[in-house]
Amino acid sequence: MSKQPSSNSDNSKAELSELEVVSYLEQHPDLLQKHQGLLEKMQVPHGTGSGMVSLIERQVELLREKNRLQEDRLLTLVNNARTNEELSEKLHRYSLLLSTTGGIEELLQGAAESLQQHFDIDAVSVHIKPEYQSDDLQTSELSDKTYSAIMDTLGNDSCSCHSELDDELTAALFGDQSSTIKSCALLALDAPHRIGLIALGSSEQDRFSPHMGTLILSRLGEQFSAALLRHHDF
Repeated sequence: MSKQPSSNSDNSKAELSELEVVSYLEQHPDLLQKHQGLLEKMQVPHGTGSGMVSLIERQVELLREKNRLQEDRLLTLVNNARTNEELSEKLHRYSLLLSTTGGIEELLQGAAESLQQHFDIDAVSVHIKPEYQSDDLQTSELSDKTYSAIMDTLGNDSCSCHSELDDELTAALFGDQSSTIKSCALLALDAPHRIGLIALGSSEQDRFSPHMGTLILSRLGEQFSAALLRHHDF
């Protein structure tokens, strides 16, 4: 009696898995060009699930989607570049003003106006520690308790951002404008000692968030500290 081969075994060996088919097509991308009759028979489900489209139509659709994604990425890059250019221009104007002021009083007033105008800040206040103030350098004084609380918050950082504000601290920093302030940034002034701070206030709760980047804010404080050194010996 002759032995009959197992049909299941033969089928399992003869049939290719999907991965093997995909691998073969990847290695032979011109297969459908050589067998165009096969291309005419192949159908691919449409992405929405309604109806069928040919493989070529599906490929065109995928290419269009890729183009859309690339256009979106390009638009994002262009917008980021435009934003960075605008920010660079604002920093340049701020730096020029600080470098051309004729005295401390002009520096304090000019810096506050520049920050409000160019960076859309609602309230700006400068606070110098009493021991560093003099006849030509007078700012609003904060209590030792308030200074300690702020410096503890800053630690060794050059700035910090806050969207949940203590009413007493906000009133000490911004005075009559405190009722409209919903978030703020505190910029340390080091010249070279930590001589005080600049407080930037906004009526928008999410303008200064604890999770936002602070590089630009740090630069604003550093530039102001350098300008102070030109007019006052600390």
